[in-house]
Amino acid sequence: SAGVAAPNSAAATPAEPREPAFLARLPARLGRDLLALEMEDHYVRAHTAEGSDLILMRLRDAIAELAGLDGMQVHRSHWVAAAAVAGVERKPDGKLVLVLRDGRRVPVSRSHAAAVREAGWVEKI
Repeated sequence: SAGVAAPNSAAATPAEPREPAFLARLPARLGRDLLALEMEDHYVRAHTAEGSDLILMRLRDAIAELAGLDGMQVHRSHWVAAAAVAGVERKPDGKLVLVLRDGRRVPVSRSHAAAVREAGWVEKI
């Protein structure tokens, strides 16, 4: 019966949500509640509920490592977690600004505005 138990335990493993690889790069003091990523020179500044820190890598690579985490790139230099969005503001010029749980404001570029709307984030206005 040991032969029968092995496939069951192996089958249960993929069902467990795997932590996105990028989260392992975060210093322990920042926790794992990722709010946003922001490009800064050759670094990515990771913002969590506990604070922020710089990580030497390209934003594009960081986003690739976030596969499975609900969020999206909203600007060429910004990625935001869906759970971090507390609201949305519309500027006089029509551009959108995401307001995050920590009060941070993140610009939404025109090229990403449609995806932000499709995600239902704009309904938080």
